Amino acid sequence: MGLKNKENITKWKGIALALTGASLWGFSGNAAEWIFSHTAVTATWLVSVRMVMAGLLLLILVSFNNNIFSVWKNKRDRLDLLVFSLTGMLGAQLTFFLSIEAGNAPTATLLQFLGPVFITIYFALKFLKWPKRKEWIAVLMALTGTFLLLTNGKLDYITVSKDAIFWGVLSGVSVAVYTVYPVGLLKLYASAAITGWAMLLGGLAVSVWTQPWQAGFIDWTPSLFWMLAFVVIFGTLLPFYLYLDSLKYISSTETSLLGSAEPLVATIVSVVWLGTAFGSFQSAGGMLIILTVFLLSMPEKGILKINQTVNK
Repeated sequence: MGLKNKENITKWKGIALALTGASLWGFSGNAAEWIFSHTAVTATWLVSVRMVMAGLLLLILVSFNNNIFSVWKNKRDRLDLLVFSLTGMLGAQLTFFLSIEAGNAPTATLLQFLGPVFITIYFALKFLKWPKRKEWIAVLMALTGTFLLLTNGKLDYITVSKDAIFWGVLSGVSVAVYTVYPVGLLKLYASAAITGWAMLLGGLAVSVWTQPWQAGFIDWTPSLFWMLAFVVIFGTLLPFYLYLDSLKYISSTETSLLGSAEPLVATIVSVVWLGTAFGSFQSAGGMLIILTVFLLSMPEKGILKINQTVNK
């Protein structure tokens, strides 16, 4: 009885860690939306600062228990890290925040959750294997959910801007890329180290373009400072560590499913805090997209195994 209780406590601890991390990610998108709406900060500027600062902090913390430079000793691994940093990590970060800037946090978050659908399509094409019934159902659910999300059930009316849709869908594609591409690296090196380097390199690359050090156009208020700090620390660094810690107590599949709390939190916070209008059909569409992740995460007979270690 004592052992069973201990196991239950351990599992609930893992659930709490995963839910807290997902919730913080959900809050982070809304914090970014507030920044874009109330200040002169742009998505590209925020991404460059967020990635560089979060990457540096993450590498510093990881260095206490891991050799963060080991990945640079192998030529092939160096190349894979660079490709992942510039295509997967930077692509996902930049498209996600551009979608928020053009639309709102809940829509951007839900469109990003289309990533598993693109992964399913990718593996079906790669292995020339016809998707299973479960995967066909998931794709149809995702398409239906996306339609409802973007139109609120009206055939002749799109509730979200075309730019937000474009960047949001591209964000889903980017999620597929950075979920699939770094699998080999994650088998050889600490996931936190790979993520830290990818954030730092991707952030430095976009910084050449955005030049975040030239921030004279920004009115630095206390509110903006604290929002930026929240996005970097509580919206990036802390939830990532909570996710990793949750894997000590529950399975990766369970953690991935609990990650579905992110769009729910993003929607609730957006409606309550930012006053975003969210129709009933849009809510139903969002739920269909989230259920798609649940369906594709079922391990039996599926070709998809979701890995969200580096997804934010």
